[in-house]
Amino acid sequence: MSDDRKFFNCSEKYEIDYLASKFEGPKNNVVEKIKELCKSKVIHYSTHKEAEQALINAGFKKK
Repeated sequence: MSDDRKFFNCSEKYEIDYLASKFEGPKNNVVEKIKELCKSKVIHYSTHKEAEQALINAGFKKK
């Protein structure tokens, strides 16, 4: 089970909200991008670090 915690879970709202809170800009814009990346499988089954990097690659800046 402990291995599950290092992976980003697209189906958990609290994980999406937490990841979005780490980035600048309107939260709803960041959340929508996260959902888009999940739907396109870019960050599906990725680590939290990989999910953060995908948002950086999409043009978002970390706080």
